[in-house]
Amino acid sequence: MSTPSMATPTCHTSKKADVILLCGDLNLHPKDLGFRLLKEWTGLHDAYLETQDFKGSEEGCTMVPENCYVNQQELEPFPCGIRIDYVLYKAVSGFCISCKTLKTTTGHDPHSGTPLSDHEALMATLCVRHSPPQHNPSPTHGPAERSPLISVLREACTELDLGVAQARWWASFATYMIGLGLLILAVLSALVAEGGIREVAILLWTLSVGLVLGVGAVYLFHLQEAKGLCRARAELQHVLGRAREAQNLGPEFEPALFLLHQEGDKTED
Repeated sequence: MSTPSMATPTCHTSKKADVILLCGDLNLHPKDLGFRLLKEWTGLHDAYLETQDFKGSEEGCTMVPENCYVNQQELEPFPCGIRIDYVLYKAVSGFCISCKTLKTTTGHDPHSGTPLSDHEALMATLCVRHSPPQHNPSPTHGPAERSPLISVLREACTELDLGVAQARWWASFATYMIGLGLLILAVLSALVAEGGIREVAILLWTLSVGLVLGVGAVYLFHLQEAKGLCRARAELQHVLGRAREAQNLGPEFEPALFLLHQEGDKTED
């Protein structure tokens, strides 16, 4: 079965499928946190790492300097190119899937010579066959750092904590600016009531109203951003707790696991 992909929208199958494919342009480097989180959380396999036969660009890069459509300035940190297009796959119990071959173009179309896109095309040959259900042995006891999923989840939680802190800082800053704008409006209203310079006061009053409205929009934006990040963090904390339970780490990790669930519940509230 051949699965072509060339910077196309990401497509996937449903949860009830026997085989799950995720193919396309993810705009993520293999070492990016987003890609590692996706790969470890879902259990998808990278065709480039799993294939028995690869032919194409060096290190499987899908944006290469040889492509005339590629912005060379974007590739300055990656002189050999970058891999951001993927063929990911996974099979459920009762099936086995493997990648026999994976090919990519190398900066030009093999027929016309002119590249079809700024991304290189991928073609994977996958082999799907029935497999008897296998019983997974119980995980061995050991530190949580041995689990790649737990390590990635911790890193993602740290990044979300930084994002929440930054969003809350901007929301607090916007609150102070709103208060300052309202104070200026009150002073200008008092000056107008006392018969001060009306033209200047009205001009400053208009600017102050615009300031309050603009900063109010910034406040609402960052407030919603903080709430969304908190919900994502709570979900990751829940998954982290489940991963630790599955790891069967022992009773010494139970207090920490309880704190993780407690923090997630507070965040959801």
